Amino acid sequence: MDAVFHACVPLAPGTSSLLPVSALAAVDGDAHRAALEKYDDTPERRRLRDTVIPGMGRRWTEVVFLSPVHPHAIWQAWAEIRGRRRPRMEFWAIPAADLPEGSVVLDRTLTATGDPIDPREVTPFDRASHLAALTTTPQNRAWLEQCARRGVSGAWFHGIPHVLAPDPVPLEHARVVSWEVAP
Repeated sequence: MDAVFHACVPLAPGTSSLLPVSALAAVDGDAHRAALEKYDDTPERRRLRDTVIPGMGRRWTEVVFLSPVHPHAIWQAWAEIRGRRRPRMEFWAIPAADLPEGSVVLDRTLTATGDPIDPREVTPFDRASHLAALTTTPQNRAWLEQCARRGVSGAWFHGIPHVLAPDPVPLEHARVVSWEVAP
């Protein structure tokens, strides 16, 4: 499967693409404010809003975040760790070929949330050779185990490299998949 993934979220009025958070300000002020609020929980996450992505010249809120790992891999890991399944959730499976030029992969292994990103953590995204991962990363699995021990859930894609698109991501060729269904 040559796709990247994003949770199915309501699209901004009049659009058929995923927009960076910053672009929402011009088309849906309420959605823009709500998207920024998710960064208000800790000082580190508040600093994310202004974190610059090396090689892109864009801030955290000026890109669209996508997962190169099929959502079923995370759902399956949670079921194995926790012994119970998460409720249905849908994702867009977006063909890698549809991503805008200049997309990159951010694999945050050297720096911490809220710190400046090390340029070595950012590499070009190769649309032509991308294949979705069908298993999650050891870092993501460790995160899910930590969440299970603490009795919390969320940030499902923590510990997974992210594909960052510098422009709106079209959904014309995307299909909807559910994370409880194996690819």
